[in-house]
Amino acid sequence: MNVENLARQAIDIIKSNWGLPQHGFITGGSIANIIWELVSGNKSVVNDIDVFIFDGGEVASEESLFKYQETQKEYFEDNYCGINYRLNKNNIYSIVESTKDGIFNNILYKSNSHDPFVIIRSFDINATQVGYDIDTNKFYWTKEFEEFLKTGELKITNLMTPSHTAIRLVKKSVELNAKYDEFELQLVQYVLDVRYSDVIKYRFMHRYYDMYHKYEHLLKEHFSIHRDEETEDYVKREFLKDTELYFLMNKEKKTEYRFLFISDLFSDDKNIHTISNTRDFLFYMRNIYGNIELKDIWGKLYYFYNNEEYIDQIVSPDDIDLLSRFAKNAPNSISNLKGYKLSEQIAIIKRFLENYKEDPIVAIAILENIKIDKNLELDEQTSLLLELSVRKHIFNDGKVDAIMNPESKKVVDEGIDNLIF
Repeated sequence: MNVENLARQAIDIIKSNWGLPQHGFITGGSIANIIWELVSGNKSVVNDIDVFIFDGGEVASEESLFKYQETQKEYFEDNYCGINYRLNKNNIYSIVESTKDGIFNNILYKSNSHDPFVIIRSFDINATQVGYDIDTNKFYWTKEFEEFLKTGELKITNLMTPSHTAIRLVKKSVELNAKYDEFELQLVQYVLDVRYSDVIKYRFMHRYYDMYHKYEHLLKEHFSIHRDEETEDYVKREFLKDTELYFLMNKEKKTEYRFLFISDLFSDDKNIHTISNTRDFLFYMRNIYGNIELKDIWGKLYYFYNNEEYIDQIVSPDDIDLLSRFAKNAPNSISNLKGYKLSEQIAIIKRFLENYKEDPIVAIAILENIKIDKNLELDEQTSLLLELSVRKHIFNDGKVDAIMNPESKKVVDEGIDNLIF
C-alpha cells in the first residue's frame, strides 16, 4: 500500500476545497479521514483541519492547554536497594494557543524537538497518526496507521487520556464505519483502575459528557459515568471558575489486594502489575501478553525489552539468564547495553567475560562504565587501555559470584534465610 500517494491525494482534496495555509503541520482527523475514504469508500467527514504551528523550544507549563511528554528510564545502582531507575525527560510539546480561521484550527505549540513524530505519537488512536509538513512538502505516518489502512481495525496508541480515548474510540468507529475489539476498551478499564503516573487527565467537561451519552450504548457495559463535584469545588475555590467535571469508572469486578482494589482484568499475568507507565503497559499488551515464552523473557529482561525488534533470534535460556544476572547485579551496565538487540548484548558480555576471564571484575567494570561498540576489536592494546580507564572502579563487591556463580549465591542466601527464620 502506497501511503504517501494516498496522503498526497488527501492533501490535494483539502487544497482544492479549502486551500492550504502557508506554514504548519496538518495532521489528525482531517487528512486521516480522507485517506480512509480513498481506501475504504466510506464517506469522510471533515469538520475542521488541525494545523500545528511551531512557536519555539521553551515549553510552557501552567499556561499550556495541553502537554505531552515522553520519558525514558535510566537504570542505575542504588546503595540501598540494588537496582533503581530515574525518569529522564525526552521529547515534549505543549499547546499554548488554539485559534479558529474558517475551517482551520491553528494550534500554536512549543517543543524541544522539531520532529513531527512527537505530535503524531501523542495521538491516541491509530486511525489519526498521519500528517503533512507544508514547509518541507513531506508526509509522516506511523506503522500503526498503515496497519489500520490494511485491516480497518481501530487500536489505541496512547493511553494518557483514558476517559477521552474510550469515548473517541467508539465515536471513530461509528464515523469511519471501522471495527474495534473489546480488548481496546479493556485496556482503558485497566488504566482507569491502576492510575499510572504519566496519565495526563482523567476528567472531562460537557463536550465529552454529551459525546459519552451519544455513544452510551457502546460504552455502558464497560464504564459508568460520574460527576466530580469535589474537584469542581476546588476549581471554583482556587481559580474562581464554575465548571462541570465528569469521569469514567471501570464497571468490571475488582479484587482487594493489600488494601487496594485492583482490576480482575489480565489477572492471569503478574508481570503486568510491575509496569509503571501507560507506554510500557501498551507495549506489553500489544507484543507480549498471552505469549508464555515472551512473557518469561520480558520478566527477566524488561530493562531492555521495550521495542518489537529487540528479540532478533532464538537465544538459549542459559544466555538469557546470564544477561538477566548481569543487568541485575551490574545495573550501571543497562544504559550501556541498551540499544543493542538481544543477541548483540549477549555476544558483548560473553566476549568481555572471556577476554578478562582471569579477572572478570574488569569486564564488569568496563561494561558498567563505557558504552562499547559491538564491533570493537579486543586486541591486547585495546584491552589494556580499557582496563586502565576503569581502574578506579575495579573492586570486589560480590558481583563476580552473583553473575558467574549464581548457585553459590543461592546457597548463601538460603543459609541466611534459615538463620533468620
